[in-house]
This record gives sequence, C-alpha cells and structure tokens, in this order.
Amino acid sequence: MISPLVWMLKRPGLLIPVFFLLAIQAHVSGQFTLPETSTAALGGAFVTRAGFSCAGLNQAGLGAREQNSLTLQHSRPYLLRELGQSSLSGQFLSGNGSLGIVLSTQGIKGLRQSSLWLSYGLKLHPDVSTGMGIHFWNSSMAEQAFHAPGISFALGIRVRIQQRWMVGAHVLHPASWSSLSLPSTSPGMTIAAGFSYTFLKSATIYSEVHIKSRYGIILVEGLEWQLNKRVSMSTGFANTPFTFSWGISLLHSHWCIQFAFQYRTTSGTVPLSSLSYAW
Repeated sequence: MISPLVWMLKRPGLLIPVFFLLAIQAHVSGQFTLPETSTAALGGAFVTRAGFSCAGLNQAGLGAREQNSLTLQHSRPYLLRELGQSSLSGQFLSGNGSLGIVLSTQGIKGLRQSSLWLSYGLKLHPDVSTGMGIHFWNSSMAEQAFHAPGISFALGIRVRIQQRWMVGAHVLHPASWSSLSLPSTSPGMTIAAGFSYTFLKSATIYSEVHIKSRYGIILVEGLEWQLNKRVSMSTGFANTPFTFSWGISLLHSHWCIQFAFQYRTTSGTVPLSSLSYAW
C-alpha cells in the first residue's frame, strides 16, 4: 500500500493547494520564517550564530556582526517546482550594533504570503550581544490585498564565556496580534537555549533545546567543520519531527555561496541555497 505522503509527492500537480494550505496555516500563525541556509544545514541550531540572516532568526547575532552584507536565498519545499520560498536580507553596521531586514515571500497564482523582519542587534560588551526584532506577516489574494495580517516580535542574547565556549537564548513570539481572532491563528511561543563549543580550531559543535508551546521539547544538534579558509561543511539533526541535514559553504573574496538539504520524516527533502555579498 502506497502511503499518502508518497502518493502526494508523486502527484504534486494535483496537491499543491493541499501543501500550500498547510503553509498558510503556519504563516497566519506567525510561523513563516525562512531559516538561514547554514542554520538549516545544522538541523536548525541558531542561538549562538551570527550568520548572514540574523534579522529573521537570531537578532543577538546582529550585535556580533563585523561586516555589512546582502543575501538572496531560495528554498524549494517538498521539491515542488511550483512552490518556492525566496528572501532578500540585509545587515548594516550602525553604531555599536547592526540593523537587519529580511523580506520573504512564497505563493502560487492568486495567493501569496509575505513576511518582513526589522531587527537591531547591540554589542553590550566584547563578549555579550543582544537583539530584538519585529515581525510582520500577511497573506494576499486576488480579491483581497491584506488577508490575515499580523505582528509579533523576538528577543535574543548570546554570551562568550570562554574562548571556545558560547551560550545563547532566544524567545520567539512571546506576544502577538493577528486580524483573525481564531485560536489556531495565534502564533505559539518558542523558547530556545543552547551552547556551542569549538575544538581543533576548525570544528564547532552546536547543541540546543527548543521548547514550543504546541510541540513540546525539541533537541537540536549540529556540527560545522572548516575544511580551509574557503570551504566549510555542516551536518545536523533534530528529534521532533526527525530532521537530518547537510550543507556546504563556499567563500571567495567578498562572496559566499551556501547550499543545504534538510530531510524531514513529515515533509521529505527541502533544498536551500543562498548567495551573500559582504563588505
């Protein structure tokens, strides 16, 4: 007997609306946040990172940025060519911190979802950075430009306690507002905390606990290995839903190209790619 998931993946043209309705349910509940490619490659570990898209994931990482950057990212959920998610993000040094913005979009004909993050990170101390972000989201249809708009925010902090050790914590959607008053559209709060440890001067382990109001405790583990000055490899996993991931980053001059693949037992393989320019 063919499982429903396999049948869906074999017949994507007929079932795009089903997949997209699932995405809409996540989006109107404030869950439409495109993960950074390198974070996705680590199974979702992010609380101690300062990557190319901190504004939408780890606002505390903005305070640790030392360069301006622009990033264009794309992912392909369920490997469906008709359903893609794209984002444009920027991080700009400002005073003792950084400003960040991430604009994400996905959609099919007649239905589109958009998400906007505006964030700022501040370096409180050479070893301590914190940040806050405001999240706006909206779904639009052919006959209604604003359907189910909403707003929420996030807070984060990361601390280097020794040269090799770093700890971090993050809270997403502790309070929110949506134009739809249905209980299912209220975004659930997510609390994340964890640490990273660097060894052999080129490898870093990430270990985190994510607590989601509707899904319980999620364990996330990741490993990043710097092969040389231009190439790094990453892998990771999460236990709920079970997720295995892998990725590679290629750095050349001011440019960085990243590729990642996530496999989830609930949705199959999701490829992600990004192109960043830093100065």
